[in-house]
Order: sequence, then C-alpha cells, then structure tokens
Amino acid sequence: MTEDGAAPVAAAAVAEVEVVVLAAVQADITARLAARTDMALGGGDRAWLRELVDEHLQRYHGTAPLHGRPVLPRAAYRALGQRIFARVTPLGPLGELLADPTVEEIIVNGPAEVLVVRDGVQVPAGVEFASEDELIDLVQQQLARSATHLDRANPMVTATLEDGSRLNAVLPPVAQPLAITIRKHQLARFTTLQDLVDAGAMPPELAALLRAVVQARLNVVVSGGTGSGKTTLLRVLIGEVAADERIITIEDQRELHVRTAHAGRRNTISLEARDANVEGRGEIAIQQLVRNALRQRPDRIFVGECRGPEALDVIDAMGTGHDGSGTTLHANSLRDALHRLGTLVRRHPTQSRADPGAIGREVAAKVDCLVHLARIRDGAGREWRVVHALGLVTGAVEGDTPVVDEVCRYEPATGGWRWALTRFDDLPPKVGEKLQGVRRDLDALTAALQLRRLEG
Repeated sequence: MTEDGAAPVAAAAVAEVEVVVLAAVQADITARLAARTDMALGGGDRAWLRELVDEHLQRYHGTAPLHGRPVLPRAAYRALGQRIFARVTPLGPLGELLADPTVEEIIVNGPAEVLVVRDGVQVPAGVEFASEDELIDLVQQQLARSATHLDRANPMVTATLEDGSRLNAVLPPVAQPLAITIRKHQLARFTTLQDLVDAGAMPPELAALLRAVVQARLNVVVSGGTGSGKTTLLRVLIGEVAADERIITIEDQRELHVRTAHAGRRNTISLEARDANVEGRGEIAIQQLVRNALRQRPDRIFVGECRGPEALDVIDAMGTGHDGSGTTLHANSLRDALHRLGTLVRRHPTQSRADPGAIGREVAAKVDCLVHLARIRDGAGREWRVVHALGLVTGAVEGDTPVVDEVCRYEPATGGWRWALTRFDDLPPKVGEKLQGVRRDLDALTAALQLRRLEG
C-alpha cells in the first residue's frame, strides 16, 4: 500500500494510459491549429492546453472500463496530467519554470540536470527530460517562427522567446553535455526607476538623478558584466523619455520590448539585426540598422549593446541632433567602459589607423553619463544587482581615455551609496549646460544629500 492507503499503480498501466490520452490530446491540438492562421503554439495557448489535457483525462477515466483499459487513482491522474501537459506545451517542463515569477534564469546541463536561479542562488529545478533529443525538439519548436535553426551543422543558437526571454543552446560535441540557458526578462517586474529602488538596486536619490539625466537629454552608456541588468536599466530609462518623442531601438536579439514594458508606448520602432542565411546572404548588421535609423526621423536612438564597429555610428548619432540617446556595453568599471568604447570605435574600417587620442576626444565630447552595474554576492551565496557607480564625462582626456567624474558609488562594506555631488556648480561644465533645465530638481537633490550627511 502507498502512504495514502491506495494500492501501488503498475508502471505499465500508467504507460498504457499515457499513450492513449497523449494520442488523443495531440490529435485534438492538430485539429484546432489547422483551423487558425498561426499554427505554432505559443505562451498564450497554455490555458486551453491545460483544459484540454484535463478534459481528455476525465473522458478516458469515464470510458476506460467499457474498453477494458486500466483505471488509475486520482493522484496518478494528476501526475500523468502534468507530464502530458509538459509534453504538448511550448518548451515542455521549461514552460512551467518560465511562468514562475520567482525564477530569474533556467540552466540545463543535459536532460537530467536542470537548475533555476532564484534570488541569485542556483537550485535544482525538480524537472528532467527523457533524452537530449527531447530537449532539441523543444528548442526547434521555439525556432519555428524564425530563420534560425539548430542542428549538428549549426550547433549554437541564440533566440528571443515569445515572452522576451533569451534562449541560448549549444549542442554536443561543441558542448558536453547539451547546454541550454534561458535568461528571463521580467518586463512586468521592473518598468520604472521606483521598481529598481524597491528592489534595492539604487537609492531614491540616484533614481531622481537618473530621471533628470533622461529629461535633460544626456547621452548615456550603461556598462557592467554579464547578467548585471544592463538591458533592464536601459529599458527603464527609456520609459522616462517624454511620450511625444520618437524612439528607435536597435538590437541583435529583441530584448528591450519598449512597447510591451511601457503600456503600448506609441511612436516607437524596434529594429533587429539578422544573421546570414545558409547561402551566406541576407545579413543585416547593427551598423546598417543604426545608419538606417538616422533616416527615420528619430528623437532618440537606443542600441541594445555595442560590441563592434557600430560604436562609431552610435557615437556619431549622439552628436548629430539625437541627444538623449544611449547604449550598453560590457565593461568592468566606469573608466574601462570609456576605454572599451574607444576600442570598439577603432574596429570600424575607417578608424583602424585613426589617432587613439582623437577618438578619445570624440567619445569625451559625445558621451555625457556613465552608469555601471554590478552583481553583488553576500556570505550566504545570495546575489543581487546594484547600480555600482554613476559618473559624468568632463570632456577632457587623459592619454586616449576620456575623464569621468564619479558622482555616486555603492559601498559593499556598508550596503549604501557614497556621494560626491555637493552642489550643482560642481558639475562638469559640459554636462552642467545640459542639466540647466532641471537645475531646480538637482538643487533639491544636493540639498537632501547635504542634509543626510549632516544627520549622519
């Protein structure tokens, strides 16, 4: 007897029921999809798929005795229903994890090892797959709507899922075992600067300063390591742009989702790069998209990430009537971000022999504000993301690297932020001129910071 007093259920009986019910569910799904124009299952289909599985299980239970088939106890039906639902829904068991608001990231190391990241800590997900082939099938289903494919000839792929999450998959023998990583983009969780304040990523004073930076149309670069929250912060900053301004976003993989995150914001265009097809044709690079965006009368241009020669076009856009634009890039500090930006500019064919000092002066003249993010880990292994530092570019250059005045820095020892901003007139003149329009707000901010220092 089992713990609940029911007789043990033979595995063969459960398997027989699964074959019958799964076949009926799949046939019903095929019929329903044939009646609509979009025949690919998506996240919006989960509700009716769950109802469909329950309906077929109930139907089976009612008719099984008439056909001499096994009848299962209620608990066995519940477990079987979960398994069938996972098999017929997009991403299978991973779909359940994606729907869990506490999950930040999903890590698959082969079919038997699935982990999730919650509050910065990796823990077992409690699900597994029958084989690598099942995992590959799930990924291929997600790629059905795009030109991207995953097979032995093309063993690495990165794609954006329907909910905005980013999927990366690598097949053996390039990866051993098969590796899948899904980074969730929690659009509903972080849409405003206040959301980031509530999450402990920044203090209220820093949120007020960033709001002034956007309103004053400072050109912003958001830097940080992998998974530090660069895209999230850029999306939030875009949400502070006035509603009457035209925004164009440019990305390798669509992750900003400005319209979705900001209540269907109007007059926003999202441009996405495209890889070459199997014949080596049709590639559309970020660099091309930035140039094209300039012809679409944008007020501001935001590039999801600078990682190549398109950095020159981004810098040019910042200095040609598109103040208030922004981008992200990988870097280890504020100063490193400016140095790396200059390095990327030099990758442009027209700049390969340019004087590094001249490029540094150009970057110093165009970029106004730097925001550096970091992932902080405590002694218990918990991890969270913070705005590690904010700096304003003075316009001067040391060697070939622009000078940046650090305004605010996170202090891990105290868990707070240290400020160097004392009064408006201390701001670099290049930046102060742009911030004149929001001087009243900044004077109130500096007064509040001075009062805090006195009270401290």
